Amino acid sequence: MSRILITGAAGFIGSHMTRICVDAGHEVHVIVRPGTEDSRLDAVDGAFVRHNFDLQSEDAIRRCLSDAAPEIVFHLAARPRRREEAELNDAKAGIREHLNAVLGLLGAAGAARHPPKKIIRTGSLAEYGVAQAPYEEDSREIPVNAYGAELTAATHLIGGLQARLPFPVITARLALVFGPMQSTQFAIPQLIEHCLSAQRSVVHHPSDRRDLLYVDDVVEALLRVAEAPTSTRLVNIATGIAPSMREIARLIVEHTGADPALIEYGADGVTGGIPDFRASPARVKDLFGWSARVPLAEGFTRTVAWHRAVLPPIADDGPAPRKTM
Repeated sequence: MSRILITGAAGFIGSHMTRICVDAGHEVHVIVRPGTEDSRLDAVDGAFVRHNFDLQSEDAIRRCLSDAAPEIVFHLAARPRRREEAELNDAKAGIREHLNAVLGLLGAAGAARHPPKKIIRTGSLAEYGVAQAPYEEDSREIPVNAYGAELTAATHLIGGLQARLPFPVITARLALVFGPMQSTQFAIPQLIEHCLSAQRSVVHHPSDRRDLLYVDDVVEALLRVAEAPTSTRLVNIATGIAPSMREIARLIVEHTGADPALIEYGADGVTGGIPDFRASPARVKDLFGWSARVPLAEGFTRTVAWHRAVLPPIADDGPAPRKTM
């Protein structure tokens, strides 16, 4: 068993990572920013060591690494949802969260008395943006928003610093992840809850294609990358399959038993920015022996079951259509 440190542990992927690592018998340390909503960790509360601080505090990072002495660090902390602000203040916040936090963590880990064996950092296929799909790790990134650009900058910064670090840092670029406990700010859980509550929704870009992964598959992939003797600077965690948003919406209607008339579709051929969000999984399969195991339909079955258990039933037809995706 390993000593594992997880940043962003109260988040969607981080909470699933924490649960699975605890269940596997690892000694788990987690970092949770003060003020963060942390109910996702309730199911395993007391089974891990909690460190409460903001990753912007380099002193706190040093103390945490000294106390925990982790063999593996999963750096999952990130904020994908940020409203655009005047004077590019949203991008400035992204630099603090994506670049400054990475630098603080790597600097402290590199100087630790017992450095970790490996650091796994999650990125996103959003870094590739409108590059030719399916994305490959050697593709030239063309991000289309601040989030993708910030993550891309962090990926290349880490690459430029790798020779100065006593451990490998691997960036895992994730496809779109879904599953239980995901915020309804994201398209799939929002659409599921609308369907279960008989609320109408609008799928604005039905032709856009999205590579989807069930959250347990993602955690398994990250653990494979961490445990394998092989290494790489960058690896895609994806399926290489990208159903359209229309197909995804219809699957959700089928699994929720909702009236298909609840879903309104925008015009075909109009993209939300990235028409084909899909990556090749060849490297992760070749180097780490990982392939997604949960079929999309099974992932929806599990996710819908979770939402049914937590969502109060609503009898009426709901309000006017809401923007879903």
